[in-house]
Amino acid sequence: MSNVLILLLWLNEGAIADDIKKRAAYVGTAYTADAVNYVVKALYERLNYVDTVVVYGPDFTGAGELIVQTLRGACTEAVRVPCHYVEGLNVAVVDLRWRSEQDLRHAVEEAYRPREAPARPNAAIEIQRPEKRMPYLGLHVLYDTDLEALRVKAIHYILTYGVESRDALYNVLALHSGHGGVYSAAPCDIVEEWPCGLGKHDVLIATPAFIQKRHIGQALAAARLDVYKRDVYDPHGNFVLSPDALRHYDARGVLLREVEISDEAVKREATMLHPDHAFYLGQEYAAYKLLKDKYVQDKWKY
Repeated sequence: MSNVLILLLWLNEGAIADDIKKRAAYVGTAYTADAVNYVVKALYERLNYVDTVVVYGPDFTGAGELIVQTLRGACTEAVRVPCHYVEGLNVAVVDLRWRSEQDLRHAVEEAYRPREAPARPNAAIEIQRPEKRMPYLGLHVLYDTDLEALRVKAIHYILTYGVESRDALYNVLALHSGHGGVYSAAPCDIVEEWPCGLGKHDVLIATPAFIQKRHIGQALAAARLDVYKRDVYDPHGNFVLSPDALRHYDARGVLLREVEISDEAVKREATMLHPDHAFYLGQEYAAYKLLKDKYVQDKWKY
Protein backbone atom coordinates (compact mmCIF):
# COMPACT_ATOMS: atom_id res chain seq x y z
CA MET A 1 0.00 0.00 0.00
CA SER A 2 1.29 3.46 -0.87
CA ASN A 3 2.65 5.62 1.91
CA VAL A 4 1.83 8.90 0.14
CA LEU A 5 -1.31 11.04 0.34
CA ILE A 6 -1.70 13.95 -2.08
CA LEU A 7 -3.83 16.85 -0.88
CA LEU A 8 -4.73 19.28 -3.66
CA LEU A 9 -5.63 22.90 -2.95
CA TRP A 10 -8.36 24.29 -5.21
CA LEU A 11 -7.68 21.62 -7.84
CA ASN A 12 -9.65 18.54 -8.76
CA GLU A 13 -8.05 15.17 -9.21
CA GLY A 14 -8.14 15.47 -12.99
CA ALA A 15 -5.69 18.37 -12.84
CA ILE A 16 -2.71 16.10 -12.19
CA ALA A 17 -1.25 13.34 -14.34
CA ASP A 18 -2.23 9.70 -13.91
CA ASP A 19 1.37 8.58 -13.37
CA ILE A 20 1.48 10.77 -10.25
CA LYS A 21 -1.90 9.66 -8.91
CA LYS A 22 -1.15 5.95 -9.24
CA ARG A 23 1.60 6.25 -6.62
CA ALA A 24 -0.74 7.78 -4.03
CA ALA A 25 -2.84 5.96 -1.47
CA TYR A 26 -5.39 8.73 -1.85
CA VAL A 27 -5.80 12.03 -3.71
CA GLY A 28 -8.15 14.58 -2.18
CA THR A 29 -9.03 18.25 -2.60
CA ALA A 30 -9.25 20.96 0.06
CA TYR A 31 -10.97 24.32 -0.36
CA THR A 32 -10.99 25.25 3.33
CA ALA A 33 -8.72 24.82 6.34
CA ASP A 34 -11.46 22.72 7.95
CA ALA A 35 -10.65 19.93 5.48
CA VAL A 36 -7.59 19.09 7.57
CA ASN A 37 -9.86 17.51 10.20
CA TYR A 38 -11.09 14.97 7.68
CA VAL A 39 -7.51 14.30 6.57
CA VAL A 40 -6.49 13.59 10.17
CA LYS A 41 -9.53 11.35 10.64
CA ALA A 42 -8.70 9.39 7.46
CA LEU A 43 -5.04 9.02 8.45
CA TYR A 44 -6.07 7.28 11.67
CA GLU A 45 -9.08 5.33 10.47
CA ARG A 46 -8.13 3.98 7.04
CA LEU A 47 -4.84 5.43 5.78
CA ASN A 48 -2.63 4.19 8.60
CA TYR A 49 0.21 3.31 6.25
CA VAL A 50 0.56 6.86 4.96
CA ASP A 51 3.63 8.59 6.37
CA THR A 52 3.96 11.41 3.81
CA VAL A 53 1.39 14.05 2.88
CA VAL A 54 2.10 16.21 -0.15
CA VAL A 55 0.18 19.51 -0.17
CA TYR A 56 0.00 20.86 -3.72
CA GLY A 57 -1.78 23.68 -5.50
CA PRO A 58 -2.55 27.39 -5.26
CA ASP A 59 -3.17 28.60 -1.71
CA PHE A 60 -5.67 31.33 -2.61
CA THR A 61 -7.06 31.92 0.88
CA GLY A 62 -4.27 30.92 3.25
CA ALA A 63 -6.10 27.72 4.17
CA GLY A 64 -3.11 25.75 2.93
CA GLU A 65 -0.87 27.35 5.54
CA LEU A 66 -3.15 26.16 8.35
CA ILE A 67 -3.34 22.70 6.78
CA VAL A 68 0.45 22.42 6.55
CA GLN A 69 0.94 23.64 10.13
CA THR A 70 -1.66 21.19 11.43
CA LEU A 71 -0.24 18.20 9.59
CA ARG A 72 3.16 19.10 11.04
CA GLY A 73 1.71 18.66 14.52
CA ALA A 74 0.43 22.10 15.51
CA CYS A 75 -3.00 22.25 17.11
CA THR A 76 -4.14 25.26 15.06
CA GLU A 77 -7.41 27.17 15.16
CA ALA A 78 -8.71 24.94 12.35
CA VAL A 79 -8.52 21.77 14.45
CA ARG A 80 -11.77 20.09 15.52
CA VAL A 81 -10.30 16.80 16.76
CA PRO A 82 -8.51 16.16 20.07
CA CYS A 83 -5.05 17.73 19.80
CA HIS A 84 -3.14 14.60 20.78
CA TYR A 85 -4.20 13.01 17.49
CA VAL A 86 -2.66 15.91 15.57
CA GLU A 87 0.51 15.77 17.65
CA GLY A 88 0.85 12.02 17.05
CA LEU A 89 0.28 11.97 13.28
CA ASN A 90 3.85 10.93 12.46
CA VAL A 91 3.76 12.19 8.86
CA ALA A 92 6.27 14.08 6.79
CA VAL A 93 4.67 17.07 5.07
CA VAL A 94 5.93 18.16 1.67
CA ASP A 95 4.77 21.71 1.05
CA LEU A 96 4.37 22.27 -2.69
CA ARG A 97 1.98 25.20 -2.68
CA TRP A 98 2.32 27.28 -5.85
CA ARG A 99 4.82 24.79 -7.29
CA SER A 100 4.86 23.01 -10.67
CA GLU A 101 3.49 19.60 -11.56
CA GLN A 102 7.04 18.48 -12.25
CA ASP A 103 7.93 19.35 -8.66
CA LEU A 104 4.95 17.29 -7.54
CA ARG A 105 6.00 14.33 -9.66
CA HIS A 106 9.54 14.47 -8.29
CA ALA A 107 8.36 14.76 -4.67
CA VAL A 108 6.00 11.79 -4.98
CA GLU A 109 8.69 9.65 -6.61
CA GLU A 110 11.12 10.52 -3.82
CA ALA A 111 8.60 9.87 -1.04
CA TYR A 112 7.06 6.68 -2.45
CA ARG A 113 8.23 3.93 -0.10
CA PRO A 114 5.37 1.50 0.70
CA ARG A 115 5.45 0.49 4.36
CA GLU A 116 5.15 -2.92 5.93
CA ALA A 117 4.02 -1.54 9.28
CA PRO A 118 1.45 1.20 9.98
CA ALA A 119 2.73 4.70 10.69
CA ARG A 120 0.23 5.18 13.53
CA PRO A 121 -2.28 3.06 15.43
CA ASN A 122 -5.81 2.70 14.16
CA ALA A 123 -8.27 4.94 16.00
CA ALA A 124 -11.84 6.10 15.48
CA ILE A 125 -11.93 9.89 15.68
CA GLU A 126 -14.98 12.05 16.22
CA ILE A 127 -14.83 15.50 14.66
CA GLN A 128 -16.13 17.99 17.19
CA ARG A 129 -19.05 20.30 16.47
CA PRO A 130 -17.76 23.82 15.76
CA GLU A 131 -18.64 26.42 18.39
CA LYS A 132 -16.48 29.44 17.64
CA ARG A 133 -17.06 33.15 17.29
CA MET A 134 -15.49 35.31 14.62
CA PRO A 135 -14.65 38.56 16.46
CA TYR A 136 -15.41 41.59 14.29
CA LEU A 137 -14.52 45.14 15.33
CA GLY A 138 -16.22 47.05 12.51
CA LEU A 139 -19.63 48.74 12.58
CA HIS A 140 -22.63 46.63 11.53
CA VAL A 141 -26.23 47.72 10.83
CA LEU A 142 -29.21 45.72 12.13
CA TYR A 143 -32.76 46.66 11.20
CA ASP A 144 -36.23 45.74 12.37
CA THR A 145 -39.36 47.75 13.08
CA ASP A 146 -40.20 45.46 16.03
CA LEU A 147 -37.95 46.25 18.98
CA GLU A 148 -38.02 42.75 20.45
CA ALA A 149 -37.09 41.24 17.09
CA LEU A 150 -34.28 43.79 16.77
CA ARG A 151 -33.04 42.77 20.21
CA VAL A 152 -32.97 39.11 19.15
CA LYS A 153 -30.98 40.02 16.03
CA ALA A 154 -28.51 41.96 18.17
CA ILE A 155 -28.11 38.99 20.52
CA HIS A 156 -27.46 36.61 17.63
CA TYR A 157 -24.95 39.01 16.12
CA ILE A 158 -23.00 39.52 19.34
CA LEU A 159 -22.91 35.79 20.10
CA THR A 160 -21.57 35.14 16.58
CA TYR A 161 -19.22 38.09 15.99
CA GLY A 162 -18.71 39.51 19.47
CA VAL A 163 -15.33 40.74 20.65
CA GLU A 164 -14.46 39.39 24.08
CA SER A 165 -13.45 41.52 27.04
CA ARG A 166 -12.97 40.34 30.61
CA ASP A 167 -16.66 40.64 31.49
CA ALA A 168 -18.60 40.89 28.22
CA LEU A 169 -18.99 40.22 24.52
CA TYR A 170 -19.48 43.37 22.49
CA ASN A 171 -19.77 44.95 19.04
CA VAL A 172 -20.39 48.39 17.64
CA LEU A 173 -23.88 48.21 16.14
CA ALA A 174 -26.17 50.64 14.37
CA LEU A 175 -29.57 49.50 15.63
CA HIS A 176 -32.17 50.86 13.21
CA SER A 177 -35.87 50.68 14.10
CA GLY A 178 -37.50 53.80 12.65
CA HIS A 179 -37.63 55.66 9.36
CA GLY A 180 -37.01 59.15 10.68
CA GLY A 181 -33.72 60.91 11.20
CA VAL A 182 -33.46 60.91 14.99
CA TYR A 183 -30.15 59.37 16.02
CA SER A 184 -28.46 58.72 19.33
CA ALA A 185 -25.17 57.16 20.39
CA ALA A 186 -24.56 55.37 23.68
CA PRO A 187 -23.49 52.01 25.12
CA CYS A 188 -26.30 49.44 25.30
CA ASP A 189 -26.54 46.38 27.55
CA ILE A 190 -28.76 44.27 25.29
CA VAL A 191 -30.04 42.11 28.17
CA GLU A 192 -30.47 44.58 31.05
CA GLU A 193 -31.05 47.99 29.43
CA TRP A 194 -33.06 47.20 26.30
CA PRO A 195 -34.42 49.10 24.34
CA CYS A 196 -31.68 51.58 25.25
CA GLY A 197 -33.65 54.62 24.08
CA LEU A 198 -34.96 53.12 20.86
CA GLY A 199 -38.58 54.10 20.43
CA LYS A 200 -37.66 57.69 21.19
CA HIS A 201 -34.91 57.49 18.58
CA ASP A 202 -34.93 55.88 15.14
CA VAL A 203 -31.32 54.73 15.21
CA LEU A 204 -29.01 53.93 18.10
CA ILE A 205 -25.30 53.81 17.39
CA ALA A 206 -24.47 51.40 20.19
CA THR A 207 -20.87 52.08 21.20
CA PRO A 208 -20.81 49.30 22.12
CA ALA A 209 -23.75 46.92 22.21
CA PHE A 210 -22.79 44.26 24.73
CA ILE A 211 -23.87 41.17 26.64
CA GLN A 212 -22.33 40.59 30.05
CA LYS A 213 -20.86 37.11 30.30
CA ARG A 214 -22.98 36.35 33.35
CA HIS A 215 -26.07 37.00 31.20
CA ILE A 216 -25.15 34.85 28.18
CA GLY A 217 -27.52 32.05 29.25
CA GLN A 218 -30.33 34.57 29.59
CA ALA A 219 -29.50 36.01 26.18
CA LEU A 220 -29.53 32.57 24.57
CA ALA A 221 -32.95 31.85 26.05
CA ALA A 222 -34.30 35.07 24.52
CA ALA A 223 -32.75 34.50 21.08
CA ARG A 224 -35.76 33.01 19.28
CA LEU A 225 -35.34 31.95 15.67
CA ASP A 226 -38.98 32.61 14.83
CA VAL A 227 -38.28 36.34 14.43
CA TYR A 228 -36.67 35.49 11.09
CA LYS A 229 -39.96 34.11 9.75
CA ARG A 230 -41.35 37.64 9.62
CA ASP A 231 -41.18 39.81 6.53
CA VAL A 232 -39.84 43.23 7.48
CA TYR A 233 -40.53 45.93 4.93
CA ASP A 234 -37.34 47.69 3.86
CA PRO A 235 -37.68 51.50 3.72
CA HIS A 236 -35.42 51.37 0.66
CA GLY A 237 -38.43 50.04 -1.27
CA ASN A 238 -38.83 46.68 -2.94
CA PHE A 239 -37.66 44.96 -6.10
CA VAL A 240 -39.55 42.93 -8.66
CA LEU A 241 -37.67 40.65 -11.03
CA SER A 242 -39.17 40.33 -14.48
CA PRO A 243 -37.76 38.83 -17.69
CA ASP A 244 -36.54 42.17 -18.98
CA ALA A 245 -35.66 44.27 -15.91
CA LEU A 246 -35.24 44.58 -12.16
CA ARG A 247 -37.91 47.08 -11.13
CA HIS A 248 -37.52 49.22 -8.01
CA TYR A 249 -40.74 50.45 -6.33
CA ASP A 250 -41.35 52.63 -3.28
CA ALA A 251 -43.75 51.70 -0.45
CA ARG A 252 -46.79 52.99 -2.36
CA GLY A 253 -45.94 51.10 -5.53
CA VAL A 254 -44.47 54.03 -7.44
CA LEU A 255 -41.97 52.72 -9.98
CA LEU A 256 -38.68 54.46 -9.27
CA ARG A 257 -36.20 52.74 -11.57
CA GLU A 258 -35.78 49.94 -14.07
CA VAL A 259 -32.40 48.24 -13.71
CA GLU A 260 -30.86 45.98 -16.32
CA ILE A 261 -30.60 42.44 -14.99
CA SER A 262 -27.00 41.30 -14.59
CA ASP A 263 -24.90 39.78 -11.84
CA GLU A 264 -23.18 43.10 -11.24
CA ALA A 265 -26.37 45.17 -11.17
CA VAL A 266 -28.21 42.85 -8.78
CA LYS A 267 -25.19 42.72 -6.48
CA ARG A 268 -24.94 46.52 -6.54
CA GLU A 269 -28.59 46.90 -5.52
CA ALA A 270 -28.34 44.22 -2.83
CA THR A 271 -25.36 45.89 -1.14
CA MET A 272 -27.49 49.01 -0.56
CA LEU A 273 -30.39 47.17 1.12
CA HIS A 274 -30.98 46.01 4.66
CA PRO A 275 -29.66 42.46 5.21
CA ASP A 276 -33.06 40.70 5.16
CA HIS A 277 -34.00 42.37 1.90
CA ALA A 278 -30.58 41.78 0.35
CA PHE A 279 -30.80 38.08 1.22
CA TYR A 280 -34.28 37.89 -0.29
CA LEU A 281 -33.17 39.58 -3.50
CA GLY A 282 -30.17 37.26 -3.79
CA GLN A 283 -32.38 34.21 -3.29
CA GLU A 284 -34.85 35.38 -5.91
CA TYR A 285 -32.08 36.17 -8.37
CA ALA A 286 -30.59 32.70 -7.90
CA ALA A 287 -34.01 31.18 -8.65
CA TYR A 288 -34.35 33.47 -11.67
CA LYS A 289 -30.99 32.29 -13.02
CA LEU A 290 -31.83 28.62 -12.50
CA LEU A 291 -35.46 28.56 -13.65
CA LYS A 292 -35.17 31.12 -16.47
CA ASP A 293 -38.54 31.49 -18.24
CA LYS A 294 -40.31 29.36 -15.60
CA TYR A 295 -39.41 31.82 -12.85
CA VAL A 296 -42.19 33.77 -11.12
CA GLN A 297 -41.20 35.89 -8.13
CA ASP A 298 -42.19 34.32 -4.79
CA LYS A 299 -44.18 31.57 -6.59
CA TRP A 300 -41.24 29.29 -7.45
CA LYS A 301 -41.00 28.06 -3.82
CA TYR A 302 -44.37 26.31 -3.90
